[in-house]
Amino acid sequence: MGVLLNFGKEKNNLITYKIQKDEAKTMKKTAALLMAAWLVAGCSPTTEEQSFYGVWKIEGFTSTPAAGVAEEQAQKILGQTSVYSKHIAHFKEIQCLKPSYVVKTLSEDEFKNQHGIHFESLGLTEETAKQIEITCFDHPMEDSMTLLPKGENELLIAWNGLFFEAHRKTGSPFSMR
Repeated sequence: MGVLLNFGKEKNNLITYKIQKDEAKTMKKTAALLMAAWLVAGCSPTTEEQSFYGVWKIEGFTSTPAAGVAEEQAQKILGQTSVYSKHIAHFKEIQCLKPSYVVKTLSEDEFKNQHGIHFESLGLTEETAKQIEITCFDHPMEDSMTLLPKGENELLIAWNGLFFEAHRKTGSPFSMR
């Protein structure tokens, strides 16, 4: 809504100008507050699933009967790095520039039904596991990818019937702007 610039001699025009000027000030203040709230909400860490953000070095793997990759190919992935942040999810040649992370908690039975492997085989010692499913908005991923935090510095990356063991190299690779 614009400010009326008609400075006629009638009282009604002056009243209209004052009301429209006050509305414009209110709208500017509201817009500034909304922008500030949006910036603060987008910049602050708000959920615990961000604990997996960082650069991870892949150091081992466990195969399941449903593995869609030969062991020789899986061996070639060892030593590579994987990156997860609010801006990127990167594993092997798979790169997602607009990732979404969906966190689910699974019991061991649910996990076994979904992945075909017991917690014990992966070194998971809790009664439930936090599973983080990655989806990509810039392009769909051919093979789904799931993260399973084992601790602050240990992460399992489930991909194509394999569970890659990764250790944290660094914290978040990008600032939490």
